[in-house]
Amino acid sequence: MKDEIEKIEHPEVSHRMPFDYWETCDASQGGLIGDITEKGLLIQSPANMPMGEELRIKVFFSVGIKFYEFQPLVKIVGKDLCRAEGWEAYEYKLKFISISKEDRLRLRHLLSIRMA
Repeated sequence: MKDEIEKIEHPEVSHRMPFDYWETCDASQGGLIGDITEKGLLIQSPANMPMGEELRIKVFFSVGIKFYEFQPLVKIVGKDLCRAEGWEAYEYKLKFISISKEDRLRLRHLLSIRMA
């Protein structure tokens, strides 16, 4: 398995978008998305998570005045410490493990409008 997120169909899109993830029904964490492709994403989060962990996340984005989200299952395949905009965080490479057809369409729509 490659540690790198491969790009297909759409190039990488850089856009700051919020996301959150949860481990139990009582706890959730969040962060910002740096880059996103059809294979995965690069995030920054203050949470210290182990390599190989699988997470169910929600990615939020807007198109005009409409608000959308998609909810893939991801796996942490890369981790680095980073300092961004005055806060210390971890930068994670996340690979999509499972994403519904509907959410994949939302992701493709997001990638196509962010490229325009």
